[in-house]
Amino acid sequence: MVKIVETANTMMTFRRLIRRPKYRYMVVNRIVPHVPWMVLFAMAVFFYKARIFAESGLYFSQIINNQTFYVECQRIISGISQIIPLIGVWLGVEIRYLLLFYSLSPVIFFYILFLFVYYGLRDRRSGLLIILSQTVGIVHSFFIPVFELYYAVPLLITFYAIWRLPFRNNTLYILLALEVLILLSHPLAFMLFGYLLLYDFRKENAKPFRLYIPVILVFLGVLVFKYFLMCDYEASKMAWQFNYAQNEQYLLFRNPGYYETIGLFMLRYYFEILIAFIIVIFTLVKRKQWFRVLVVAGTFCAYLFLVNSANTLVPSSYMEQIMFPFFAIVFIPLIYGFPSVGRQGLMNISILLVSALIAYRLVVIYVGGEVFMKRISQMEQLIDAARKKGGSKFIVTKHLADHDYTLFNWSYPIESMLLSGLDGNDQTITLIPDEDFNADNSNEKIAANHFIYRKQELKGYNWLNKKYFHFDIGPYRLFNDSTPNSNIAYTANNLRIDIDSKKIYPAMDTVWIPITIINEGKTTVYSGKNNKIFISYFWVANNDVLNWNEIRTPLQSDITGIIQQDIKVAVPRQKGRMQLKVDIIADDNWLGISSLEDVMVY
Repeated sequence: MVKIVETANTMMTFRRLIRRPKYRYMVVNRIVPHVPWMVLFAMAVFFYKARIFAESGLYFSQIINNQTFYVECQRIISGISQIIPLIGVWLGVEIRYLLLFYSLSPVIFFYILFLFVYYGLRDRRSGLLIILSQTVGIVHSFFIPVFELYYAVPLLITFYAIWRLPFRNNTLYILLALEVLILLSHPLAFMLFGYLLLYDFRKENAKPFRLYIPVILVFLGVLVFKYFLMCDYEASKMAWQFNYAQNEQYLLFRNPGYYETIGLFMLRYYFEILIAFIIVIFTLVKRKQWFRVLVVAGTFCAYLFLVNSANTLVPSSYMEQIMFPFFAIVFIPLIYGFPSVGRQGLMNISILLVSALIAYRLVVIYVGGEVFMKRISQMEQLIDAARKKGGSKFIVTKHLADHDYTLFNWSYPIESMLLSGLDGNDQTITLIPDEDFNADNSNEKIAANHFIYRKQELKGYNWLNKKYFHFDIGPYRLFNDSTPNSNIAYTANNLRIDIDSKKIYPAMDTVWIPITIINEGKTTVYSGKNNKIFISYFWVANNDVLNWNEIRTPLQSDITGIIQQDIKVAVPRQKGRMQLKVDIIADDNWLGISSLEDVMVY
């Protein structure tokens, strides 16, 4: 699969770098490898609002307001994705386009690496690995495109692609620069880098020892650098994980049933990793490469222990990041284990299977993005409702607004600020869940010109880049007003509900259906939790009500003018054409608001 050409005695020229490789089936090799990248570019554009979740929103807000690179814990590799949007900040580009650049920047970087190894180095296997590194094991983490190992692994693949070629001493400087970037990216990069060198080392194809010396010295130098300058976050995390007097998670390994839990988790969420691991071990045993069997199996098991000795096995974006090194441990020996020459039919089948895996993972990422799109849609609903109240800083009652997809987290105030800023700096809103607002005494220290940037962190208005963000002077206000709804039955005469369903749903499913509530009167309907006001529904089939005791969804915002929100609906067991009616319940009484939607249940 890889055609290695002899390099000249000097560094590769630019012309050789961009020259097309002479692979068989030229049309296929010129077009097909680019299709996944085009899909990734398209998804980066489509999901650009949603790709500010958690740390991603933190980084984006920092580079906009500080107008410089934002790097934590000496992880300078994180600055790569900030170059294009930061230039946009310096040029005063509209924030909507900055956010689009921010979403596209990681894909642009990975695509450039792919072009370099695929065309410049003529290495199909390394190019394929870079594509795989952006799809396998990634779902929710696609919406946090700042995790440093997502950059380190493609750079590690690029390092290895160059390392495998014959080169002169000048090229070694490029390799050492890549090594520094990789090792500074994340503490786990040390393990992955050492693993790759060990896997590569064989007496028959080992590099001259003089080339290993500077690589080892740089490795040790960066390790010492990190040891003495490790940030508080990394130091405290590592201190806790390896303090087995306090961290007793590792004791679970004494329970035989826990291995079943690990196995089921891996089968459900990392099936591709397990299959690839089995294939790699089988292949290495068949070839009697016992040292590589030890390296791969030993690293895999050691890292499995490391993960499970400090983390609870639950699917989440954080867990995806923790599990990501398994991709490098397994897929690097899998893809490089393909013979460079061999039976064409077997090679074609291998390429077909890998292509199918990439296509499947792209679909998984796209489908997984639904929850983030719903989350952003709800955040926009809350922002729009907040603007009707006046002011800029609001406390959202989590009990009322927390849907299955809301994902209230520490970055919610940051994300709401960024998302609201798309409509202009004078439209900026920040929303914080009440649990975070009341988490400590920091809310007592908030001045009129301060806001809660994230949980337990205050910032003054002077920190904001005024071209993009502006908050009104004043205190935090309750988003959900607890003023009693007097004469609610009379107020209901001015309410109307529009249902925006899909028209067709599977039986016995549970779905979120968007609705629009229009208040044509002047009296606001208040949504405070003490008011006990809900949105509910019932199904009607052949003029018969199937059930009145359906799910109640709390009203997430006060009803002033037009508001939108989703309601949770259980689709009935009965199939056929029927009607969905949505109404408001106040103090356990249906208000009788007219609404009707024809729906097919199959």
